[in-house]
Amino acid sequence: MKQSELVIRFGIQQGMHWMVVGLLIPVITLIFQSRGLNLTEIGVVMAVWIGSTAILEVPLGGVADTFGRKNTYLFSLALNLLGCLALFYASSLGGILVSAMSLGASRAVYSGSLDAWFYDSFVNSMGEYSYHTAIAKINVLVTAGLATGSLIGGVLPNSIVSSYIETFSVYDINILVASVSSIVLFFLTWVLLPEQKNIKENTQNTIAIAMQTSITALTVSLNQWTLRLLFQATLVFGAVMSAVENFWQPYLADLIGTAPDDLTLFGIISALYFLMSALSSVLSIPLLKIFFGSHKALIFTTRSLAGFSLLLLANATNTTSFALLYLTFFFLFTMGNNSEQVLLNENTQEEIRSTTLSISSFAVTCGGMLASLTMGVISEYFGISISWILCGSILLISSLYFLVIREVSRAEST
Repeated sequence: MKQSELVIRFGIQQGMHWMVVGLLIPVITLIFQSRGLNLTEIGVVMAVWIGSTAILEVPLGGVADTFGRKNTYLFSLALNLLGCLALFYASSLGGILVSAMSLGASRAVYSGSLDAWFYDSFVNSMGEYSYHTAIAKINVLVTAGLATGSLIGGVLPNSIVSSYIETFSVYDINILVASVSSIVLFFLTWVLLPEQKNIKENTQNTIAIAMQTSITALTVSLNQWTLRLLFQATLVFGAVMSAVENFWQPYLADLIGTAPDDLTLFGIISALYFLMSALSSVLSIPLLKIFFGSHKALIFTTRSLAGFSLLLLANATNTTSFALLYLTFFFLFTMGNNSEQVLLNENTQEEIRSTTLSISSFAVTCGGMLASLTMGVISEYFGISISWILCGSILLISSLYFLVIREVSRAEST
């Protein structure tokens, strides 16, 4: 398969995947609040969601490297469907926690699986793309999918369809659509992406082999300078992302002044956020040339500016300033993601690639879990603004990691 065809196939699949994710993004916190949860309880739910991912992420990365990355991903869709159905019928904190555990397990299963599938397929395909350019193009479709899903997710509660469904709240239509879409995505993935031969083709596939793969990847990651610093920075990335994503909806609702009946604004802002992320992915290609091919210089600059913009966002006093600063923050915050993927893959062995990518995702989820717990309490008792100010300050400090990180030759990085 040529690189151009591979990029198209994987881009379509990823766009659909993240569109399904986007369906719940504009309303997930509102769904929890409609079940009677306060901000502290929401923080606990998100911590359980992220925590279940964190517990399973690394060992399941070894499973993908051993048993097949596509099949592992397909199993994650089944878990996602179960989690959505559990959330639909949940009417208490306990039921929501069960749903969160299932959805978190689903994320752990798919984490790193298809990313590793694409990287290995890409480097073994014919074509003239660089990996940075290819992943930038795919990320445009990813963010377009997220934007589409978020826009649909913001409109669904107010649509005529929701009026015909008797549920706990108007937001449950989003859960139903996400469930059906997961089934469609299962068959789409089956058709678009051919399974690779198993990496460990000369050994018997066992859980013991998968666990050994995970241990090997952990050992390499802890002893490799670049990977160790990348994972530390990724931990902060996950914490900041979680703090902003978990509480932007109640923050905006407070700015509006009343409980919003029309959620279109929430959907529009979510969609624009992902479109800004797509724009940042595209612009990262020419911007990398301005930094003379240095991925670490690009990440340091954009993450630092993102930290400053988050400090300003924490002091937004109206919907216009909030929207502008929110979009600016995510534009800068995601600008270095492609470069970070390049640095990560360049320093990872093929045999443990999926596991190493799962470790990176594990760092994100650990940061998110920590932020969900601590920032949930801080937001409840001291205000969302204070939690964002803390996160902005930490992001500024962590950006310094990229000044001392080791980088391969710049010609190879691009």
